[in-house]
This record gives sequence, C-alpha cells and structure tokens, in this order.
Amino acid sequence: MLLEDHQLSLVDWAELRRGIRLGSGGGCRVLDVVDDGALLRVRLAVEGGGQVILQAPLGDAAGYWHPGLDAERGLPADWAGVDRFSAIRSAPVGALYDVDGTSRLAFGVGWTTGEGELQFGVSEEEKNFVVRLPVDDRMAAGPGELELVVVREALPFPRAVRAVADALYGELPARPAARASLEPVYSTWYAYSQSISDEIVSRDLPVAAELGFGSVFLDDGWQRFGDGRWYAGCGDWVPDPAKFPDLAGFAERARAQGLDVVLWLAPLLIGEQSEAYPQLAEFATEYSTGLRAWVLDPRHREVREHLVETCARLVRDYGLDGLKIDFLNNAMVYAGAPGTGDLDDIGFAMTELLRGIADAVDLVRPGALIEFRQPYVSPVVAAFADVVRANDCPADADQNRRSVLDLRLLAGRQIVHADPIMWAGEAGADAVSRQLLGGLFGVPQVSMPLAALTDEQRETVAARLAEWRSLREVLLGGELELGLPNRGFPTANARRDGTLVVVDYESALVELDLAGVRELVVVNASAIDGVPYRVVGGDAAALGAAEGILDVPAWGTVRRSLG
Repeated sequence: MLLEDHQLSLVDWAELRRGIRLGSGGGCRVLDVVDDGALLRVRLAVEGGGQVILQAPLGDAAGYWHPGLDAERGLPADWAGVDRFSAIRSAPVGALYDVDGTSRLAFGVGWTTGEGELQFGVSEEEKNFVVRLPVDDRMAAGPGELELVVVREALPFPRAVRAVADALYGELPARPAARASLEPVYSTWYAYSQSISDEIVSRDLPVAAELGFGSVFLDDGWQRFGDGRWYAGCGDWVPDPAKFPDLAGFAERARAQGLDVVLWLAPLLIGEQSEAYPQLAEFATEYSTGLRAWVLDPRHREVREHLVETCARLVRDYGLDGLKIDFLNNAMVYAGAPGTGDLDDIGFAMTELLRGIADAVDLVRPGALIEFRQPYVSPVVAAFADVVRANDCPADADQNRRSVLDLRLLAGRQIVHADPIMWAGEAGADAVSRQLLGGLFGVPQVSMPLAALTDEQRETVAARLAEWRSLREVLLGGELELGLPNRGFPTANARRDGTLVVVDYESALVELDLAGVRELVVVNASAIDGVPYRVVGGDAAALGAAEGILDVPAWGTVRRSLG
C-alpha cells in the first residue's frame, strides 16, 4: 500500500545489490552510486519535493530496528511504520534483520539536523520490505544534495548499524567525556521524587561515596515551585529557599566527599507562576496539558539567548559540575509549524541552542558533564552532551536493558547511562541484582534512599558496582554482539582486548566465538541456574565441549582464563 499511494509510476528505479532496489521521484534523482567495499554511497540531487524509496527482499525477516523511542521491534505493515526524526528526536537510520540476527538491509540518510520522517514496513502486495523518505519543501531548501548509505553485504545487525553510523556521523565532533560520566551515579529522582532538600540528600552522600558513586544528580524538586509533579512554576530556575537555602554550599560539601554535583533542569518549560513568564510568554504559544506548562519556541533568538545564560548562570552561581537537561523533545510541538523567529526548523534551532549552552557551560566550568536522554539521541547533538541516558522506566529492568542497548548501537563516543535504578524497599539481593544487571552495558545510575538500604541491599550494590567497574572498559567500549531486538536482546556480549563478557538475560542459548579470547566472563542475569552455550568459533576444547551448560548460578558471574 505504501508504494501504491505515492505515484509509483513516476519513480525511477535502480538496482543496488542483493535484490535491494532504489527508487527516486519528484525533485529527487540519483547522481551517482559509489561502492567503497563496505557501503554503497548514493548521492541524490534534491531540486524540489519528492521521495526516495528502498525496496528489499523480505527473506526470513524477524524485525526492523530503528533508534526511535519505544520503537516497533517487529515487522509493521507498510501502512503503519513511521519514525519522525530531527536533531532532538531519533535519527534516519534503520536495519531489517533476519531471525538469525543478520541484517540484509541497513541504511542511513545524511539529513542529520532538520525535521523529517521515514515510513516503512512489509508490503502485503509485493511480499517485500519498503522504506520511504518523503522529501518536503524544507528538505528541498537545504544544500541541494542528500547522501544515502546502504551496507553492501549482509552483516550481524549491530555491526551493520555501526557501519552506517560511522559512515554518516563518524566525522562529527563529540563532547569529551567528563570524569563523572564514567562513574556510577547516585540520582535523587526515584528515591525522593520532588521531596528533596539539603538535609534529606546530605544523609545519603556518605553512603554514596562509600559505595563507589562518583556523582550526585540533584533532580527535579530543588527549584522554586518544584512540587506537585507539574511544571507551572518552571522558568526562573532558582533554588527553593526552604529546601536548599545554600545550594552552592551543598555542592561544595558533596565535592568534599568525592561526589560531583549535576543539576536537573527543563529549560524549554515555562509556567505561569514564574517571574520570567510575562517577558517570555510571546515566545511560548504551545501549552502542554500533561506538564501544565508552556513550551518555549527555540526558533526565536531571544529564547535561545535567555536559556544559554540561564544554564551558564546555574553552573557559575552554584559551583556545579554539570547539567542534566530534560524535556528537550517537547520542542517538537512546533515541528512543521510556520516560524515567527529567525529560524524556521526545530532541528536547526535546537542545534543552535544546544551548541550555545555547551559553549557557555564550558567557559564557566571546563570539563562539565551534560546529560541528554532518549529520544534526543541523534549523533548530530553528541557534540553538546557527553552523556545520553535511557528513557524513564522505573523498576523495569527489561526496558532499561533494551533502551541501553538501543543507545549503544548509535551512540558512538557518547557515554550511555542506564535510567536510574530502583527497587522495592523490602527487596532482597536477587531483586537488586536484576535491576542493576538490566543496565549493565551502560553506566549505572541508582536512585534509592541510600542511608535506608538494608545491609543485604548495601552489600549487593557494593559488590555489583565493584564488578561493573572491573569490566567497565569492555562493557562500555567493547564490540557488541546482541540477541534479537524483537525478543528484547535476550543475550548481549561485548569483546575487547582479549576479554569476552557474555550476559544471558533469559536463559537463552548463547553462541560463543572464542577466537582470540583470553578471558571469558559469563554473567547469568536470570533466575535459573546454568547458561546454555554453543561454541561457534575458536577452540571449543577450552570449555571442554562444543556445547553444553556453563555452571553459573542465577545472578552469578564466572570468570575463566582461556590461556
């Protein structure tokens, strides 16, 4: 249906490789196709509105991966699949993968900043998979050319996605990682919600330092009018004097205990209770009923300048080590709407805003940490935040795992953080382990009242963080091998410098390529003893047999030297 609805007779078709076809129409036409041995690089002229289409054999497809938040992990019909993207939402990258994890179509579009959308899905009529990029007037008003890259050969889908990301984004600048970005985080959000104060958080700081956390992320609730889970008071971004009468003093005392201080804010939100509202109201014409606040339109220079100064002021006045910048994706309420400021496109406006914030913060505090979260995951904004975090998923260890691994596929040099990890107050060691292991392939953030942890919980957190730290370089920097996305990544491996870390989340069969492996680390992140395995490369004799069950207890870890 997708093809039938969009003037198929006016599309020019070209054969690529392995049955993949490229179509272009309207103001879009193919200038050339360059085969560099790893990728097909297609250069398209864009002289007006039109469309670009990819058709691929369906094969034994199990699902389609894309970086959009809460992505469809299966195979939507071609009239149902859509991923809208901009600099602050998703990215124009996708991979169709088979039931064996092989991607036979992996591609990306070099429209890295502006607004757009990809339509995709299974064609019921043609029995193939279709991806369509509508090219609208805004896109046509761009540089006049568009780059499309397609992975040349079938590859395991993590490698295929990485190849596309490297080709499109590998030369883009990335913000250097702050010291605290690589250390476990103590977050106040799930621990206390907005009910925080200097006194409450200070009780947890010694425990955080003892357990090995490197920072405290002071979340929503520190600011004036920061109560009630709504944002009608946002906009001034000054401390609540009853909660934090001396925020700079709090930051100084936290640092004296070895903890950097990162402060949350949602700069685009402005509420009618704030003192800033009268002067900025004309630039906030969209109201969020769910947040009970107005959304500032970053396409106005006045908005960008105000928010840049706000962020710099917070870091300067309170001696902060970084900012957790939230709700940026709400700017998409203005997507496609006519602009009344100096910029028209939300993606370009947000890029200017975020560049300004990063530069201003760096002038005040060189090496500061800046955190973004899903869905603003496009590598084009990686220059403005060294940390990208999984979206909110309180106590959902499985979703945390899926989100962290989704982010890892595209993040490049950004440091991926798990969503803050929480558990029931009465939870035992196994429940705590399950939550922490869900975020294993990112930097752990933990959000519990630390001073109130039971002895068992405290010992479990300390042990798990110590284990994570011992494997950090492999977990964060290793090459990933993943189970199927549509099954929630039931297994995940990372290899680096002769070490292979294998994590089994669902008591699934893990396939082990032992070639070049000197140390094997197997983590059983399930409630069932034993990890079933099959050796698919390297010396099977190192494990005694080519297949079997590794003796790893539930929630346990076994390290084995292979020579």
